[in-house]
Amino acid sequence: MHHVWHTVRGPFRAVACADHRWERYDVHRAGCLLCGACHECTPDTVGSVCPFAQLDDGSICCTITAFSPAVVRYSKHEYTDTAAPPENRAQKRHDLFDEVHGTVEWFLMGDVARACKTEEAERTLQRCATLLVKTLKQQKVDSAGDGVGCLPCLLTALARITHQLSPRPTLAATHELCEFCARHITKCLVSLGIGLAQNRRVSTVVGLLYLMKQGLVIQNAQWLPRVSALVYSLPHETCLEKYFKLSMKLVCETENEIKLALRQKIHKL
Repeated sequence: MHHVWHTVRGPFRAVACADHRWERYDVHRAGCLLCGACHECTPDTVGSVCPFAQLDDGSICCTITAFSPAVVRYSKHEYTDTAAPPENRAQKRHDLFDEVHGTVEWFLMGDVARACKTEEAERTLQRCATLLVKTLKQQKVDSAGDGVGCLPCLLTALARITHQLSPRPTLAATHELCEFCARHITKCLVSLGIGLAQNRRVSTVVGLLYLMKQGLVIQNAQWLPRVSALVYSLPHETCLEKYFKLSMKLVCETENEIKLALRQKIHKL
């Protein structure tokens, strides 16, 4: 294109001139009428030698050809100014585990739990002692009525009251048990998208602990494993309101909450 213009306009009077006299012959090309020099605008501002002028709309144009190249503007804080930082799910899950683990240890190994288990054991012993004395007296009366007059049998009385009372053995919870339960409870809460509300943090975790005695299987999916050690480590449900200020209905309420969250999860899918 420049060769055609150069042929039409030539010959030129100057070999080189300091002050060009430009004539535009294309959208982005111009030639000097004095020396025949060529000026060509680049499609963008990268490596451009054009003398630019700022327009009212914020764009720029070449003062020789009036060509307006594309301008790419970069913000120094392109993402930090307007975009929120990504959610750290690993940190969020770790924080949830710490909260659940603290609640589990408080409920299974805290001072309130020890006091509850101590009183439960004392009540069991008191009932056993009362029934033992009553059984021994009854054996003595029965033997005297038969005319035998033998002493009552202590082993027979103990076997009878043990069968009658069926006392529940208690075991002290361990840190390994608390960590295992907290890990599976956290996994269940995260999988179902259940958050620990401020007013139900303790009750939700405690309810899931009681559900872990038998395990939680819904629609052939195991959401909580069965932990037989909890049968002997958890306080009796009748002690919840007296010692822990928790409702005795929390197990049923927690199970209903789990099933509701599961139905909502399936509905979204």
